[in-house]
Amino acid sequence: MQRGRRPWPAAPPTGAVLAVVVVLAVCQVLAVTASPDVFDRFVSNLAQLLAGAAATAAGAWRAAGLVGRNRWSWGLLTAGTAAWTLAQGWWCWVEIVQDGATPFPSFADVGFIAFPLLAAGALLLHPAGGGRTGRWQRPLDALMTSAAVGLVSWETTLGAVVAVDVTDDPLTSALLVAYPVLDVLLVVLTVLTLARSTYGRTPLALVGAGLTAFSVSDSAFAYVAATGAYVGSSLDLGWIAGFLLIALAALSPRDVDGGEGTAGQERPVRRTSARAAFLPYVPVAVALVVTAALALRGRQLDGGELLTAGLVVALLLARQYLALRDNGRLAAELAVREAELRHQAFHDGLTGIANRALFRDRLEHALQLHARDLRPVSVVFLDLDDFKVINDTLGHAAGDELLVRVAERLTGSVRTGDTVARLGGDEFAVLLEDGGDPLQIGDKIAGGLTTPFTLRGTSLQVHASIGICALSADDPPIAADELLARSDTAMYSAKRSGKDRIVTYSVGMSLAELQDQELRQALRTAIDDRRVRLAYQPIVELETGRVLGLEALARWRNGDADVPPDVFIPLAERTGLMPALTADLLTEACGQLADWTRGRHEPLTVHVNIAPSQLIAPGFVHTVGELVTRYRLLPGRLVLEITESGIFADLDAARRTVVQLRTLGVGVSLDDFGVGYSSLAQLNSMPLDSVKIDRSFLTTIDTDARQATFLRAVLRLADDIGLQVVAEGVERPSQVRALRELGCEFAQGYLLGRPMDGADVPALLERRALTVG
Repeated sequence: MQRGRRPWPAAPPTGAVLAVVVVLAVCQVLAVTASPDVFDRFVSNLAQLLAGAAATAAGAWRAAGLVGRNRWSWGLLTAGTAAWTLAQGWWCWVEIVQDGATPFPSFADVGFIAFPLLAAGALLLHPAGGGRTGRWQRPLDALMTSAAVGLVSWETTLGAVVAVDVTDDPLTSALLVAYPVLDVLLVVLTVLTLARSTYGRTPLALVGAGLTAFSVSDSAFAYVAATGAYVGSSLDLGWIAGFLLIALAALSPRDVDGGEGTAGQERPVRRTSARAAFLPYVPVAVALVVTAALALRGRQLDGGELLTAGLVVALLLARQYLALRDNGRLAAELAVREAELRHQAFHDGLTGIANRALFRDRLEHALQLHARDLRPVSVVFLDLDDFKVINDTLGHAAGDELLVRVAERLTGSVRTGDTVARLGGDEFAVLLEDGGDPLQIGDKIAGGLTTPFTLRGTSLQVHASIGICALSADDPPIAADELLARSDTAMYSAKRSGKDRIVTYSVGMSLAELQDQELRQALRTAIDDRRVRLAYQPIVELETGRVLGLEALARWRNGDADVPPDVFIPLAERTGLMPALTADLLTEACGQLADWTRGRHEPLTVHVNIAPSQLIAPGFVHTVGELVTRYRLLPGRLVLEITESGIFADLDAARRTVVQLRTLGVGVSLDDFGVGYSSLAQLNSMPLDSVKIDRSFLTTIDTDARQATFLRAVLRLADDIGLQVVAEGVERPSQVRALRELGCEFAQGYLLGRPMDGADVPALLERRALTVG
């Protein structure tokens, strides 16, 4: 709404509707009870004048609040009602004040003729939807509607007007014919405009109803004037109702979302509704009914009427043919789109091969056949060696190109019935379902990678660590997760053994793998028992020493020993335990945050680390939204920290997730900035709230001028694009002083506060400020 302008009605004008009903009812009663002369000279003339004036005033008010084609459309309609009202005012002056009879033709006919012409221009200017179908459909609709309305007009009015020779004056005859012809034009344009309108249909429908009522009275007037029978009657109600409906349309609420907004508001594309598309059929139905009724009553239809009726039917059939053809094309397009969506759901967007969802579905099916029919099944799991180095040196785009090329070679190294999938990042897997030799396939895959890859003029030698897990007919059935975990364990054994080799899973694997299996089971139990807990490290404002945030850090004590996060977090990723672990830790963090901020006036945020796999996992955003709602967290209080690898592994999916999280009021921070895939320029492409500078940048910040200069540039860039910066790993007072000089506002580290149990946080928050540097 523009400042200084009165607001448009927020709801349909009920009072105006009631007023219209009352006026029409009173006029109808007077038309029946009053003498024809009194009704014609006083009631009808004055009611028409007031109705026209109301339409003019309301139309001018609406036009003043619109822009573009909408303003021009309503402006022309208002000009038409004004011309008609002036003509009616002159008519009233002659008949009421001068007590005379208005001649025909007269000065008033200029205004009366101007109204349908200007109204037609208004309908032509009304914005309408576009579309490929309309190129042929709209001309057919115009011809079909014109023929149908013209036929009805000829059979009921126009034919009689032309047939009756009441005068030798060409002007009088022309006017008598012009009124019904213009009425046909108005009705046709009204139907077509309503059919192709994509917004603002309620006001347009009221305008259409008003123009139709006006046209009926106008055509009836031409008929009775031609026959000399016009002395004022109920047919005048059509003019009164027509202008009152136009006034009501002008007072209706604007469709701001649809496109009747003020300047600068963009109109979204909408489709024409089914009801609006049906409108061109209404005149056809009326024409056929009227023609049939006249024929049944014994009227002899002339050749022109029969020809026009046949034309209407032919145009109707042509339009139906186009509709059927368009529906067939639409069905074909929908089928193609459905196939594309199905392919996208089960195939990797980068390489085009199967994704994790399709691979898992086929693996589960293969394991069902193994359990039922004792069919052998094998998984070949491979991970590219030193892929991160390629990304860091040649860039992320080159890394993507390499993954595509690797997928092509993998597909060429396996049999037709084998499933090749990209599971994520640089991890691939091959499923063998019908007894193929997995070692032979593994050797062939490794051999296929020996030929160097050429990327952007650089020749690269690429190797892979390959793990194999095979189930023979004699092996007991296992779950899909377990088979994948075993092949993954074998792959990691290959990496631990020096990379670029093939390792087959066996029960007697090395102690490291056995310990890994034992730790995996212990972690699963710990997650089920919710024994993985959170510790909280304060994030401090360096200038004041206030604690403004806390980072939630996962902690797990297995028996008498603490297991480092860099051990059990990757383990949870490999074994499919990360979704449950993430949900538990998020729930604990949100509950603690709600308790700590209840009644607290100063801002406090809690930062929770999110694994890359969870950032784009199905249902993750929904889970976060439920927690925000359950604990009634204020916007910005919960902050999720994601790594650079989590973002740039699938940039588009990550960006969509980040946008959805921020819509929920959840902040998003980039953790360990500077050690992953991203560049400074890429920060601006992701809608983040803050970044955390990796501790490696702070190691020599107080002694190395070059390191300080680099950090100053990062801080300046972050400030320019509106990102907060938190420095991690502050352990010396000299680092605090250096950060202050560089303009860094927030930091965390052992100097400022060690991770603590959640029970100790309230005491920390009660302190006004911490001693900083």
